[in-house]
Amino acid sequence: MAPTDSGWGRQFDPDRVALIELRAWKAYYRRQALRLFALLVMANREQARVSWSSAIVAAFFLARGAVGFGRAAGDYDRFVADIARGYRWLGLPAEVDADEVARRELRWWVVRREIAPAAGNAAGQAITALYSALYRVPEHSVAEAGQLRGRAAELRDRGALADPEGPTGQGRAYWPDVARLLRRSYRSLHAALAQGR
Repeated sequence: MAPTDSGWGRQFDPDRVALIELRAWKAYYRRQALRLFALLVMANREQARVSWSSAIVAAFFLARGAVGFGRAAGDYDRFVADIARGYRWLGLPAEVDADEVARRELRWWVVRREIAPAAGNAAGQAITALYSALYRVPEHSVAEAGQLRGRAAELRDRGALADPEGPTGQGRAYWPDVARLLRRSYRSLHAALAQGR
């Protein structure tokens, strides 16, 4: 698999992306829909470097897919089309298969749902596969980034289960560690992509 020559999605600040994702996860679990949408737009801008209008349209399709998935009890493949539309609005290079990227994005959502709170390793593998398709790099080069992000998700899930305030609480016992894992994950991804070019 030859890496894409466009440099798409590689020029991001890993600490900023990690912080946006942390805030988005908090908004998601606290059911703050407008805040979550705004953060998704920011994440799109930060990673894909697209216009505000493209970032908003992409966020709309990605959010529509996520909301549909969140309400569904099966037949998840029907959300691939919206996820793929969202990715296309982010200006993927022509050699990147948006449908395959969407299938892999959906896969890590399904893994989280089906085996949470013990989904860390499986989620990490699914995220690694997603990165490989998205950036057209070998899985081994982005495996550390995928595993760290998967561990962050598992830590959040386990922490929320143990927290007396539940998933909508402050999460003081686990969010700081989730933040550290996300920073390490995006730093690893950034370094791997820079080396891959």
